[in-house]
Amino acid sequence: MTDSRTLSSRLPVAPILLAAVLIVAEFLIIGLLFKHGINFDCRENWGDRACGTASKSLAALYCVIATVGLFAVLRPALFRALLAEAGHDPRPLGLNLAGFVLAMSPALFMREGDGAAMLWPAFLLWTAGMGLILTGILLWLAPRALWRQFLRQAGLPLLVAMAAGALAPALAVKLQPIWQLETIAAQTFHAVTWLIGALGYEIYSNPVHRNIGVEGFVVSVAPACSGVEGIALVTIFVTLYLWLFRAELRFPRAFLLYPLGIAASVALNIVRIAVLLIIGIEGHPELAVGGFHSHAGWVMFTLVALGIIAVARRVPALHRAPTVSTAPVAPLPPLRRDPVAARILPFAVFMLTAVIAPAISQNPAMFYPIRVILLAAILALVWPALRGIVWRVSPVAWAAGAAIGLMWIAIPVAPSEGPPPYGALTGGLVILWFVFRGIGTVILVPLVEELFFRDYLESRLRGAPVDAPAPLWRNVLAIAISAGLFAALHDRWIEAFIAGVVFSLAVRHRGRIADGIAAHAMANLIVFAFAAATGNLAII
Repeated sequence: MTDSRTLSSRLPVAPILLAAVLIVAEFLIIGLLFKHGINFDCRENWGDRACGTASKSLAALYCVIATVGLFAVLRPALFRALLAEAGHDPRPLGLNLAGFVLAMSPALFMREGDGAAMLWPAFLLWTAGMGLILTGILLWLAPRALWRQFLRQAGLPLLVAMAAGALAPALAVKLQPIWQLETIAAQTFHAVTWLIGALGYEIYSNPVHRNIGVEGFVVSVAPACSGVEGIALVTIFVTLYLWLFRAELRFPRAFLLYPLGIAASVALNIVRIAVLLIIGIEGHPELAVGGFHSHAGWVMFTLVALGIIAVARRVPALHRAPTVSTAPVAPLPPLRRDPVAARILPFAVFMLTAVIAPAISQNPAMFYPIRVILLAAILALVWPALRGIVWRVSPVAWAAGAAIGLMWIAIPVAPSEGPPPYGALTGGLVILWFVFRGIGTVILVPLVEELFFRDYLESRLRGAPVDAPAPLWRNVLAIAISAGLFAALHDRWIEAFIAGVVFSLAVRHRGRIADGIAAHAMANLIVFAFAAATGNLAII
């Protein structure tokens, strides 16, 4: 097991600390200036979309920086080599200062009531300024030659980690429907009310509308204030950590990081809202609702996620005992023949397209054919690693899938309101959309989900491949966890949990993943046929 403390050995600490202080100070000054230092209401002038994009971009930047820190824990030797010459050339600090001035310059022409006239000039200056700020810091930490060497060695895992960090805020928002927001918000309200009262403040509180405050400053603990973004963000970062360090961690103990992280996120969100209230009560409502409410939340959630991981790195019970071996380490197989990548990568693409589609369209189902094409392409790429699957299917698997399909359509589901999922398509294009929907639902989705949930995830939880025996308690635990996570991806989570259990039992029947794929495909075939025949696509 790699000791993360080795990252700090023989590094030029002062230049690295200066870089960290500069980044924090510059972002803080820029945020305070544009939120409180000028007479300009962003949403009143530029609208929710532009202002939301700016806020989410900064949150994404925080998360990218955090994932790079997580990667530094994974590969400390690479970062020691990269940062060995930090601070040797002072010229990049001038580039950083120029970027800071450029990012501040829109304050000279942004005025209340001007509307969206200066929106694009401001965004261009901010983008250029932020780019120079980061470029200057990066070159201060290491020269170009070391960066090129670092990127060649870090390779795809670093890019995957950074992409996950960039998408984390958007994905955190998209995952909100998974959580019981009303319940979390109600508990958050009562906890904040108790905490503020315990600190000696006399406040007004309304449990019905969840309003807390004093005359002149009242906040509402709405579902959006329940900290669900933090819960989702912690979930994403813990998942990334479990994947990056899967060879070192001891499963299933490592899954304890999920409830611990969620509990820490909820607790610190209560503290965040209490501090927000105190700032407003003490006479600074704009600071409370502006900078502290938005940016402090994302920074805190990111720190919670990294803090959970940092603590986990120092808990021996979560890690396998280190082994000493003189045998040469076998090189990783190429991506096309990597059995682990073949079970994870298609599912990752499937989930990523599910997040991107709603972000670019109000009717994301219309883009389902594009998702099918991308999924088919990634499966074709890794298919050589899947050729060892035995495709002889048991009749029991077909029967189990049929039972799940009939159960699914027997429980009534009201048709969805609004436009049809195929949008404004007509004629032959609608038929083509249904063909792609059927291919995805009946063939590709069962293959991708079963390879990930039943073949990869359950095998890791069982501590044995699908065709090998394992203790009963590990089988039960693996089935329960995989079915629970499988259910979390579906609106009808009770039916999905039952389906996940049945698909697992189908695999366990003969120890063949093909039986789980077949059962899933049969269930989806029945559901899709019923949905197409009745026109109620909401049942899928």
